[in-house]
Amino acid sequence: MASFPPDLMDPADTDAANAMRDLYAVKIRSIWTAVKHEPLSFWAINLYLLFEYVRPQTSYPSIDILPWDKVVLVIALIALFGERRAVAVRNGADKLMGLFLIAVLVSSAFAAYAGISFSHLSEFTDWLVIYFLITRIVTTERRFFIFYLAFLIYNFKMSLHGFRTWAGRGFAWENWGVTGAPGWFQNSGEFGIELCIFFPLCYYFIAALWQNWGRVKRLFFLAFPFTAVASIAATSSRGAALGIAGAVVFMTMQSRHRIKAIAFAAAVLAALYFLIPPQSLARFYTAGTDKTSVERLVRWKDGLNMLSNHPFFGIGYFNWDKYYASHYSTVTGHYGLPHNIFIQAGAELGIFGLGAFGMLIVATFVNNYKTRKLVPKSENPFLYTTALGLDAAMIGFLVSGSFITVLYYPYFWIDLSLVVALRTVAKQAAQRAPAPPWYAAPEFIDPVPPAI
Repeated sequence: MASFPPDLMDPADTDAANAMRDLYAVKIRSIWTAVKHEPLSFWAINLYLLFEYVRPQTSYPSIDILPWDKVVLVIALIALFGERRAVAVRNGADKLMGLFLIAVLVSSAFAAYAGISFSHLSEFTDWLVIYFLITRIVTTERRFFIFYLAFLIYNFKMSLHGFRTWAGRGFAWENWGVTGAPGWFQNSGEFGIELCIFFPLCYYFIAALWQNWGRVKRLFFLAFPFTAVASIAATSSRGAALGIAGAVVFMTMQSRHRIKAIAFAAAVLAALYFLIPPQSLARFYTAGTDKTSVERLVRWKDGLNMLSNHPFFGIGYFNWDKYYASHYSTVTGHYGLPHNIFIQAGAELGIFGLGAFGMLIVATFVNNYKTRKLVPKSENPFLYTTALGLDAAMIGFLVSGSFITVLYYPYFWIDLSLVVALRTVAKQAAQRAPAPPWYAAPEFIDPVPPAI
C-alpha cells in the first residue's frame, strides 16, 4: 500500500506524483489510503457533504437521532482549530462574504419585521461557516480531488435515482417530475438546478481524466452526464432546461474547436429536446401566458417595486413572505415567493445586498480565470478544466435560479467554496516543478471524449 507524503506534496517527487496518478485513476485502495492519512477535520467536512447531499438519516430513520449535518460541522470546526494549518488561505471572496453578512445584518436591523429576520440568521450564517470550513480544510490537491469526487458521486446518486424513477414509469410524464434527495432537492425544480450544476462539472471531470481510466470506469463516469440530462428532462422544469442550455452554450464558447463544440452542444440540446415529454414541451409554448408564468411576472414586478420603495437595505432579510402578504396581492389572489434569486436579494437586502451578491458572482469567475492562468491545461488538466466546469456550473445556476427562490440553498455557496479551494490548490501547483509526462492534457477535451 502506497505511503503518502505530507500535505504540501511536490510533484517533482516521484512518490507524490505516483500517488496523485493513482487518485486520478480513481483507484479505490489509493483513495482510502489517502483518506486515512488526512486529519479529523477533513473526515468531518466530508461527512457533512454526505449528510447534506445523500441524507442517509432520512432514508434510515433509526439513525436520525441527532442533527448530523450540524454535529459534523461543529466537529470540523473544533478539529480545524486544533490542527496545524500547512496552507495559508487568502482570497478576496472572504471579504465579500463578510460584506454580504453585513448586508444581511443591516437589512435585518432596518427590516419591516426585524424579529423574523433575526430568527432566520442561521439560513445564511450556516453557509458562512461551511464556506470557511471548506476553504480552510480542502487546501491540497489530494484533498480537493477526494472532496470533489465525493461531491460528484453524491450528485450522481441523485441523478441516477431521477433517471430510474422516470424509467420505472415508462418515461411517462408526471406534473411533479422527479426529485432528488430529501431536503434541499426534494422539489423537482430545485433538483433541476442541482443537475444544471452537476452536468458541466462531471463533463469536465471526464474530459480531464479520461486517459487515466479503463473501459469500465469510462462507462461508469459517462453515466454521470447521461443521467443528468435525462433527469433534467424528467423534472418538467422549464428553468432547469434553460439552465443546462445556458451552461452548454457557455461550454461551447470556451472551446477552441468551435465547429466540433457547436456539434456537441447541438447534440446535447437535441437529446434534451427529444427526451422531454410532450406535456413538458407544451409548457414552453405557453411561457409568459400560463398561470405560473403570469404569477411569477407579477411577483417580479412587485419585487422591483419593493426595491424601488426600499432602495438601500430592502424590506428586510427573510421578510418577503409576511411583507408581500401585507402589501401586495396577485392576479390569482394567492401569495408566493419571488422565484428569482436577484429579485429576492434586491427586494429583501436592497442595493447593498444585491451589490454584494453581484460582487460574489464576479469573484467566482475572476477566481476561476486566475486558476486557469496559474495552471495551464498542459501542466495540470484536472485543475484547469475543473475551473472551466465551475464557471459553466455557475452559469447553469444563475439561469435556472432566475425562476426559483433558492438564494440560501447550497448551490451558490458550495460552488463558491469549491472555487476558492481550487484557487488555493492552484497557487501551490504554480510554485511546483512541471508535471510528469502522464499528466499531459488529452486533446479530446474540446469538446467531447472519444468513443470507447
